[in-house]
Amino acid sequence: MASTALPLTGDPGASPAMEDAPQELSWWRDFLGRNGARTFLIGLFLFTLIAGAALAAPLITEHDPSRNNITARLRPPFWNKDGGGSTEFVLGTDGLGRDMLSRMLFGMRVSLVLAVAGLLLSMALGVTIGLISGLVGGRIDMILMRLVDLQLAFPYIVLAMAIVAATKTSIGILIILLGLAGWVYFARVVRGVVLQEMQKDYVKAAQVLGASRWRIGLRYVLPNVMPAIAIIATLQLPGLIIFEATLSFLGLGIQPPTPSLGGMMLDGSQYIASAWWVITLPGLAILLVTMSLNIMSDGLRQLLDPRLQTV
Repeated sequence: MASTALPLTGDPGASPAMEDAPQELSWWRDFLGRNGARTFLIGLFLFTLIAGAALAAPLITEHDPSRNNITARLRPPFWNKDGGGSTEFVLGTDGLGRDMLSRMLFGMRVSLVLAVAGLLLSMALGVTIGLISGLVGGRIDMILMRLVDLQLAFPYIVLAMAIVAATKTSIGILIILLGLAGWVYFARVVRGVVLQEMQKDYVKAAQVLGASRWRIGLRYVLPNVMPAIAIIATLQLPGLIIFEATLSFLGLGIQPPTPSLGGMMLDGSQYIASAWWVITLPGLAILLVTMSLNIMSDGLRQLLDPRLQTV
């Protein structure tokens, strides 16, 4: 009686998809089992949902965010039908009859673009200064850290207001201001991590083999600094969004008719008693995006810190 041979793992006749599927599921289960993984994914999902809605704003709403419609001014959200709300303006209108939903989506897009551009600038500047300070040391380290202490001690919002008041507000000026607002945190943390890494055995071994300090720093130390940089970036992004909204609320940020969340809150401040949605809804949008980023940052910190992982 002939026996039927069962396909073994690695058998040329076995399906590669069947072999890879258990490994992929095992990796996913291991990832979800780590501390902070679920928190990170929840924050990432919320932020992706908000950012995706902002990017797809022309597909979500057909209203022009800058078009005035005085006959439809101060319409309430759709659920307040007794007050005149309707599905034509889902989240109501502002004092000039502009659709709140379209202005919030396009304003969120502006805020995210400015914040991300400012984050990249502050990251490049702060990481560079932190590496130089940690690798060179001596007088250069002292001078750079005193500059960091000077900015931390001085209220930066006052300096930003003075710069904007002295120059004409533009996208470039706002990106520079946002970039200068966050570089000190990157510089201090990167310097601290570099000083710790330079004391480890693998760095001393590389020095014995003749590797220069800059080669060690860029090739071996910098990759070990990347987790700290990622955590700081997720922490700084919501702060930059709030900073941009603050400048716009003070009338020093994005200028009309371009929508911005801070500018919408400024416009709605005069209707706070009669039309609460004009100022409340943009504030809730800022709250949601910053909350999602903070949740993601907290999860990422737990994921990248081995001391917080269970054995």
